[in-house]
Amino acid sequence: MTQAFDTSLNIGKLREAELIEFFQSLGHKPVAIPGKFTGFDFFLANTKEAYEVKQDWKAHYSGNLVVEIEMYGKPSGLMGTTADWWIFDTKDEFIFITPKRLKDMIIEKNPPLRMFTGKGDTQPKKAYLMPVETIKKYAKKVVLRKGILQAPTLKYNGKN
Repeated sequence: MTQAFDTSLNIGKLREAELIEFFQSLGHKPVAIPGKFTGFDFFLANTKEAYEVKQDWKAHYSGNLVVEIEMYGKPSGLMGTTADWWIFDTKDEFIFITPKRLKDMIIEKNPPLRMFTGKGDTQPKKAYLMPVETIKKYAKKVVLRKGILQAPTLKYNGKN
């Protein structure tokens, strides 16, 4: 593993901890998954729902989120997840969406498949670059980042 990958992994763990604290503040019982497990990052023991956290702070500037589907010639990201929910961290907000809704969005929007090597990666990945605003239209809810550590105020997009 490269130093950039390790740094990215550590930052990802901080985001997961932030979200775990958020779910605890709502009365849930989050359980982090230790070690290297690709299915999901944590689950809520009381609801039995699994969550995958995808930090993409470049979306803050680019307007797009990366939806990975393949790495090392194997299904990964969206095509490899066992999570019930994905949470995109865009720096300003957390976007909650199900993998099924992401797949539906990709089928409906038919974006071009991209190949690129991410910072810290040693091989290229296959992914879709989807506009943040498009993903938000398909999302279940959006939580402002400042709401995570202050009051647990949810901003729904009208598709409850």
